[in-house]
Amino acid sequence: MILTMTHMFDLMGGRYSLLACGDEQWWVMERGWDFNRRNVSCVPRDEYSLVKHDTAKYPGTWAFIGDGVSHWDEPGIPRYACVIHSAVFPLDLEGCFAPAKAIGARGMAIDSCGATDELLALLETVDRPIKVLM
Repeated sequence: MILTMTHMFDLMGGRYSLLACGDEQWWVMERGWDFNRRNVSCVPRDEYSLVKHDTAKYPGTWAFIGDGVSHWDEPGIPRYACVIHSAVFPLDLEGCFAPAKAIGARGMAIDSCGATDELLALLETVDRPIKVLM
């Protein structure tokens, strides 16, 4: 499965993109670019794999893995655990991605919980590997 993420705009410290898979589409927000700094920056535009990620803080989700972004905290890797979870504003995120059904005033996510549930349900039904092209 291949998902494509297209950057649309930056607003109030956030980066907003459209994530598409076939006929399905969601808004995705993340923090703005801050030189790939851990917990405060969006990830660099690249090709990533999605792998299952299950921790006490973020159970049953998926993590982005690629150049400079790892599944777990590893020596020499600048970023880890860039996961998919719901949020209201980009500043609620610590280097992660939050789907939304729409973007409202001041960059607020509309129905991030519903969009996150839809995306995670879709990811559970597909064959691996899952690639995200940004």
